[in-house]
Amino acid sequence: MGTRPHEVEPASAPTDLVVFSILRDSKCAECGAEILSGSLLRIEAQRPLCLACADLDHLVYLPSGDAALTRRARKYSALSAVVVRFSRSRKRYERQGVLVEKAAMERAQDECLKDAGQRAEQRERDQLRRAAQDRDLVERMMAAILTMFPGCPHREAREI
Repeated sequence: MGTRPHEVEPASAPTDLVVFSILRDSKCAECGAEILSGSLLRIEAQRPLCLACADLDHLVYLPSGDAALTRRARKYSALSAVVVRFSRSRKRYERQGVLVEKAAMERAQDECLKDAGQRAEQRERDQLRRAAQDRDLVERMMAAILTMFPGCPHREAREI
């Protein structure tokens, strides 16, 4: 395989199962099935296992990108696993998504659709609040700069 996924600590809580999206072809240690590059495998007792032999083949892949959907799907799934892939450029494992039960993902998708408007409104309120905090910070920093450097022009103090 080239990389040593059995030496990796889970990306989040220690109880999370970790599944690897592999960069090189491999072979399942139990059934002998070919596991192609880009496929998922689980390491158990330092042996690569296909998802069927690891008893995870009933789970569906949920890529990262929607925190609310991921959080809810993991909450409703009795079994989930974090999917990681080794980044050659960064020389570390990075989260790619999660494996969850299909029913849990469907329930989470339904909930996300039902409250999408409410979450959008909350994001907008949060954005306005952060913008006001940023303006306040700029004013306080400008005042501090002018106190420390009284000869500094106001325009330059604001730019700093």
